[in-house]
Amino acid sequence: MSIFDRLKQSGMADLIRDQQMKELLTRGEFRITEEYVHREFLSSAGDDDIRDLSLRFCDGHGELSGSVKKRLLPAISFATRFGIQGVEFGRMGKRIYLQLQEVRPLDLNWVNERIIGRVPFLDYHGSLIACDLARIPRIAELLEYRVKGIKVADFLTIKELALREGELVGRLGFCL
Repeated sequence: MSIFDRLKQSGMADLIRDQQMKELLTRGEFRITEEYVHREFLSSAGDDDIRDLSLRFCDGHGELSGSVKKRLLPAISFATRFGIQGVEFGRMGKRIYLQLQEVRPLDLNWVNERIIGRVPFLDYHGSLIACDLARIPRIAELLEYRVKGIKVADFLTIKELALREGELVGRLGFCL
């Protein structure tokens, strides 16, 4: 059984639904759609106080919107804009850092902490959000994949990561 067949059987097909695994490994480019992120993560992030979460990827930034209802107050709509601050992708960790650029109408830390805290692989510090890729279940499987006892992900790096219309696009590189 080839490596491509094994990865397809592991359930990674949803993550890279619109492209072939061979293209990912040969061209070194991956795409994650906003629909995938919404289905896998945002659909379970809402609760009684936070509702109608929606995510959009635009050129150069992302937008998260929804509404907050607190006890007797009417629901208040909010929207936040974020961009990619940086990427750490090495043996010591695999994280993507997002910077909150704008929160409307009010920047309420308890709302930010509540939304981000509901996603187990996100951490929030000030206006910086850290996404630990090694704690995302399907991506963690791929990062732990071994060939003859060696983790393949230890020899990969993310050279470029950008938000484009409807998707997150990244380019992989090899470290020898």
